Amino acid sequence: MYRIKYLLGSLITVFSLVYLLFGIVGWYNGGTQFSDILTCFIVGSLHIMGGGWLLVSSLKDYRKETTRVDAIVRHLIRTNAGRVVVTDLARYAEITEEDAREYLERRSQTDVVFLIEGRGGRDTFFFGQQYWNN
Repeated sequence: MYRIKYLLGSLITVFSLVYLLFGIVGWYNGGTQFSDILTCFIVGSLHIMGGGWLLVSSLKDYRKETTRVDAIVRHLIRTNAGRVVVTDLARYAEITEEDAREYLERRSQTDVVFLIEGRGGRDTFFFGQQYWNN
């Protein structure tokens, strides 16, 4: 969900620049009525606030999901003696398998991890014994 919020927030914020540009051009030319210029600035400001709110909300959701996935990975490492199967992580964390695989690949760049590619896409990541009690 945070990806949709991020995309909408970005688009709304960029679209607000169009309103602000219309307001600035109208103000610069001097031939536009004050109410039209004010309307452009008000609508542009509202779009910036809405887009900013969506971007901040997206960041909060991303951090919350990352924290939840970290806790689930630590639990899987602890209970399975360091073995984390991509499909298990996806099922327990309620994320897609691609996201789970991407998360584990990112984590394997910083931790000592062995990857065994299984049949049918059941890739298994083995974390070293130093991570079992994290």
